[in-house]
Amino acid sequence: MKTLIITVGTRQVGWRCKDGIVRSLGADGDRGHPPHIDELYAELGLERGYHSDEPKPEFRYSVRHLGEILYQTCLAAQDFSPVELLLDQVILAKQVPQGLSHVILWGTDQPEGTPWNFRRGDTLWLAQLMAGKIRQQYPAVKVEVWHPQVAVNQTDQIRQQLEQWLMKSIQADWKPQSDEALTLQIQTKGSVPQIANTLEIAAASLMRQCVVQQVIPVEPSPLFEDGNESARPARSATESKLISLGEYFWPVERERICSAWERGDFGEAKVWLSAHRDRHEALYQLAERLALATNWQLRDALKQLHGEKWLDAPPTRRETSKLLRDQWREAIRARCKPNETLESKFLKIWEVTFLVWLELKRQNISLAFLYFSQTLERLLFLRYETEDWINQGWLKLPEDKQSWGSNYKASFGELWRTFQAMEQLPDDAALVKQFEKINELRNSAVHRREPLTVDALNQKLFPELPQPDWEKTYQAMDYLWRSVCSKSWSIPEDTLLRSLYQWGLDVLNSMTKVITTS
Repeated sequence: MKTLIITVGTRQVGWRCKDGIVRSLGADGDRGHPPHIDELYAELGLERGYHSDEPKPEFRYSVRHLGEILYQTCLAAQDFSPVELLLDQVILAKQVPQGLSHVILWGTDQPEGTPWNFRRGDTLWLAQLMAGKIRQQYPAVKVEVWHPQVAVNQTDQIRQQLEQWLMKSIQADWKPQSDEALTLQIQTKGSVPQIANTLEIAAASLMRQCVVQQVIPVEPSPLFEDGNESARPARSATESKLISLGEYFWPVERERICSAWERGDFGEAKVWLSAHRDRHEALYQLAERLALATNWQLRDALKQLHGEKWLDAPPTRRETSKLLRDQWREAIRARCKPNETLESKFLKIWEVTFLVWLELKRQNISLAFLYFSQTLERLLFLRYETEDWINQGWLKLPEDKQSWGSNYKASFGELWRTFQAMEQLPDDAALVKQFEKINELRNSAVHRREPLTVDALNQKLFPELPQPDWEKTYQAMDYLWRSVCSKSWSIPEDTLLRSLYQWGLDVLNSMTKVITTS
């Protein structure tokens, strides 16, 4: 979903007169501009009066008065075609086909008591003219007009009004749980600085909830066509620039994203990436799926990676080669079959080895050890189930569990002792001693909450390692996992999660600051 907020200034609206000339409601014969407002009153057959008994130039009727007359004219005719969007037509023509569905027009409406030399320039009726034109031209687009009664120099009140109404209006149609990127666009060209600045600050505060972009129409130069003073039509913008506010923060936030990604904190990486989804959507979606995997929701992660949900989605296709996607596709299919097979069960267990690697890298040694021992137990249990150790006579059921048969859930101790018997390992074999130590360490961690360090883990479990080194510890764990695997199992060279993790890290490390314009 995409929402555009336009702060309405006097330069944004023009009126196509009967003589075919487009006259601007922001041209009043000053600053070298033609006297279009005088000419518009003449076209309507009206005298241009004053908001005061004193006929001073600063009290003459202007866009507040003229805009209401033109709006009532359009309403009576039920036709807004004479209205010209001098700055914003080029934006709408580009953004509506790209998903723009909601436009909010912010006009000024200063309260009574404000001097008329300020109040006469209020743009509430220009906003209504623009709304009528947009609704007529783009009937599927939701259009709202907002004109709070506050003086334009009261920035605190403007900010409060913005927070209380406008942001609620923007967020009303948003669906936070949707995978669709939410986009807020702002266009502040031509409005008073106080309103433009307030909106820019408020929009920046939403960067963690949605993509925020600034749309800048490029004003034509000159603003009016050449000709005599009474025939200088206003010119419309023909191009615009699109700048993501996230780009301003990218140099700093890229480092934070890289750091979070490298240590496997994909939830944090996703939060930082949320402000950059317009440029890095594939990474954002991948971070969300890897966060599921690190929470042991591997099946959910695999389902969310498959097909159009990520792998074949346009952002991923733009960032990856077909060869790499095909490799990932085969890996996902092998692990996520409609009906579980021995291969899919084994491969899903093996994916957890990546989580052990991550926790060791992060120096979460106690958690890494628990993941490691659980993975070792799951590999043994898979063999126990698929090789039918009970009916083969390898594992003897306790006397009080004889009736359970193959439904019996063997403990880790029973599993490794059975494995010892199958492999005919003596009690003093190095592997058997390691199984005993794993049992002891796991009981200490679970029952007595005793923490582990790399040094302590290596001394007790891998004494042959010369010094504390988490990578060497992981290699020793990997050797143990492989030792209990069936010789018929095909162990992959790399896990799918590790491949996806490395791709994301490589992409982040290769990125440089680029301002996107269109």
